[in-house]
Amino acid sequence: MGVTLRYLNFSGFEITSREGMRIVIDPFLSGSEAHGVPPSPVALEELGETDVVLVSHGAFDHLGQAVEIVRRSGAFLACGPDVRLHALANGVDDEKIAYLLSGCTATFDGVTVKALDVRHISLFRSGDHWLSGQPLSFMITPPGGPTIYHSGDTSLFSDLRLFGELHRPDIALLCVGGVRSQGFEVVPLPPEEAALALQWLGASVAIPMHYRPDSDAPAEFARAAARHTRARVHQMQPGESIDLDTVLAKGRTI
Repeated sequence: MGVTLRYLNFSGFEITSREGMRIVIDPFLSGSEAHGVPPSPVALEELGETDVVLVSHGAFDHLGQAVEIVRRSGAFLACGPDVRLHALANGVDDEKIAYLLSGCTATFDGVTVKALDVRHISLFRSGDHWLSGQPLSFMITPPGGPTIYHSGDTSLFSDLRLFGELHRPDIALLCVGGVRSQGFEVVPLPPEEAALALQWLGASVAIPMHYRPDSDAPAEFARAAARHTRARVHQMQPGESIDLDTVLAKGRTI
């Protein structure tokens, strides 16, 4: 069995290693009608055997149901300091939290997670307080590969080229759209700029994320990626699972 990737919703994914380690990233399962994001077809109960939950930052569409999953499953939570404080205030044991800043690496049963910088903000309300901290992206490498880059939520910045040179990701999970907010579209990394980020990262396969289902962003991204790179864009539907070894074996587009 290879490494599998399941698309949960919006920016949320589940990675299952060959050894069965289950890593969930940014599990925004509930959706938000006001922001144009429907609920995930994956129920919270399906993630009861999760081993690690990664949270890029505290925004509602990324933090999602992370705390509930950690409490139900006993998984480790890997996150920045603000999300850690929120988790502690909501009943997560400090011994189950891996506190990450950009540049830090955590290893979970052979799966390496390196936290990297983004250009964004983590600002959210936790109880009666506002919390803020450093938002993150993740370079994830299961034993035997492949290396998967999850961009978190970022705008375009030149360090993405450095990440490609240093870590050489095989697969890039990239923001290409955003949400509706007070009549505006909030899109930190539009499709054309996401394609440039993909070129800098050098990944063979790109999977678009962080877009509303009624958006043309994934198709726009695929067209832009074809102009900038030889990478193949594979759009996933919420609830869909793919075998990453199979996807990579198909190679780059010609």
